[in-house]
Amino acid sequence: MNTNQLPNEIVEEYKYRICENKKLLGLTWEGISELLNKELNLNFGESYYRKWYKAFKQGRDYAIKQSANTSGELEELNDKIKELEIAKMQVQDQKREYKQFLRHEARLDNLLKKLIDSIKDEINNARPLNYKKADVKFNGDTSLTLMLSDLHKGMVTDNHWNTFNEKVFYERIEQTINEIIAYQELTGARELHIMQLGDLIEGNLHRLTKIGETETAVEQTKSVAEALARLVAILANYFEKVKVYSVKGNHDRTSSRKEEEIKTESFHDFVTWYMGARLENMSNVTMMDNKYDSEIIVATILGRTYFGVHGHLDNYSKVIQDLTMMIQKFPTAVFAGHIHKNFENEIHGVDLIVNGGFAGTNNYSKDSRLLSKAHQKLLWLDRNGRKATFYIKY
Repeated sequence: MNTNQLPNEIVEEYKYRICENKKLLGLTWEGISELLNKELNLNFGESYYRKWYKAFKQGRDYAIKQSANTSGELEELNDKIKELEIAKMQVQDQKREYKQFLRHEARLDNLLKKLIDSIKDEINNARPLNYKKADVKFNGDTSLTLMLSDLHKGMVTDNHWNTFNEKVFYERIEQTINEIIAYQELTGARELHIMQLGDLIEGNLHRLTKIGETETAVEQTKSVAEALARLVAILANYFEKVKVYSVKGNHDRTSSRKEEEIKTESFHDFVTWYMGARLENMSNVTMMDNKYDSEIIVATILGRTYFGVHGHLDNYSKVIQDLTMMIQKFPTAVFAGHIHKNFENEIHGVDLIVNGGFAGTNNYSKDSRLLSKAHQKLLWLDRNGRKATFYIKY
């Protein structure tokens, strides 16, 4: 080891290096005194250097310890800063999501204003709905339940298997009304429960369906709302009670992009609002609210529990189990639509009853080789459950 003072080495560093390496250099304190006095042109005894080294080393060790503590504090401070940055980013994300929500809310408000403006005159001055309180004879304690799904108002198709357009839509509505009246006369059912199971309009969900549209989503919504209000008003003449339930479908949403969808944002909301306004003076008609979720109907019919969903959020192999666990009630049956075909199953004594499509096979289904018969189901129920199923075939 070099015993001379190194370039750029200050006196304290030089003195400490020599004292610290006393044994390695084979020096005594007297030898260190002679070496340092000669090199630094000083005149101190060995006692001076020995005491200086002890004090300097203690100070140095303390400084190192404090530096270590400071490093820990800095690390902790850096962690806090990191947490604050993360929290800041989360707040920024929340602000972005909230702004997006406000944009959706503003868009929905604008759509609803357009809808309300477009029907303002009609709501105030429209011809009265044909209604009088039912005065008919009933046979026994039964009810009819209409499964009404996948109307796809606004869809246009013309293929070998199906024709559907504006004219056909209203023809099928009239057929539905007439067949329900006929089945009421046959069964003498006291109550009518109407399960509106989603996709009442074609909407703007897919590009392929948009090509076939003849109406905007706003016009589809307005016209289907009036058609359904009229259907209910006519049928209210034939039943002691009419209850209307409703869930959203996937075609009802205002955005064509699924990733932009907000669950509370749907043209479906306007349909139920409009029907409620049109039917509010009919004493035997009740628009039922969904207690648990906007996409789950929970109905009590003649003392038994029934669930209703559109079906786009459900796996039909386990929808009964899922809804039973979610609602914590044991249903007699679960009603659904969405797949546009007749399908039924039974799990542990609970019926899964899937409705057909009102609109029938469109070009998208045809090209996917998914043909189906256009129909709706009308269920005859008593206090033991289902007595019969009537198919309204179009």
